[in-house]
Amino acid sequence: MTQKLKQYFLGYFLYFPCSFLIIYMIWMAIVKSVQWAEVISNCTSIIGIYYLIASVWFVFLLQKQTKHRT
Repeated sequence: MTQKLKQYFLGYFLYFPCSFLIIYMIWMAIVKSVQWAEVISNCTSIIGIYYLIASVWFVFLLQKQTKHRT
């Protein structure tokens, strides 16, 4: 994996989801006063959809890079 792909991976699979979790939980639980169970349920649903989309995108990115190398 190249350095650029490692940066993509860290950004799209670790940094963005973790920052989203923190910001979303603060916003919904503290600012809007929604119950924690609903906040966790909504947050994990959104993160699950995000990971599906990001995984498909990352697979296409890897295929593009392997085709480009050969």
